[in-house]
Amino acid sequence: MEERRIERLDLVGGHPALDFVNTLGGARQGPWDDEWLVDYRHLAAWLAHSGLLPESAVTPLLDRGNADRTEAQRVHADTLVLREAVYRVFAALLHHAQPPAEDVAVLAGAYREALASARLAVSRDHTDWIWEGDELRRALWQPAHAAIDLLRSERLERLSQCRNCRWLFLDTSKNRSRRWCSMAHCGSEAKVRAARARRHA
Repeated sequence: MEERRIERLDLVGGHPALDFVNTLGGARQGPWDDEWLVDYRHLAAWLAHSGLLPESAVTPLLDRGNADRTEAQRVHADTLVLREAVYRVFAALLHHAQPPAEDVAVLAGAYREALASARLAVSRDHTDWIWEGDELRRALWQPAHAAIDLLRSERLERLSQCRNCRWLFLDTSKNRSRRWCSMAHCGSEAKVRAARARRHA
């Protein structure tokens, strides 16, 4: 079986935090078994694919991971825990519910760890936190920072979910009429099912 290439995963979320959540897919009500972040190697590649990490940083991270496979596996596991906590936080907000306290705590912990390891870069044009080096946990920090960035943004009002799968996205359509993560995937599948239903009827 051909190995999946993370570079082929569509970035349809409209924000890195949602693209992070969307590295696990499946039907909206489950099962959620379409996993893209199968190990640390795929995680590092996805960070570059999503724009959260420069391409030049991937090789140093992978070299560090190969030298300390136990820590790389630990970071990978922690990142999956973070991903599901972020998903549940956004899903709760989408349905106007209070996010679970334990999931907020997971996100807050990762964010605090991220800020403790960041350098603040200040200029007249742009100010932001910067992570450098080959620290393996960098793969955890940047998605946590992205999630907080979206939670504090007015763009959160555009949060929506595909009617067919679990993927989340920002609906930037003028009248907020977007139904699918993408027409190439769930949208076309829904059209096929609707056509079959009409023929049976």
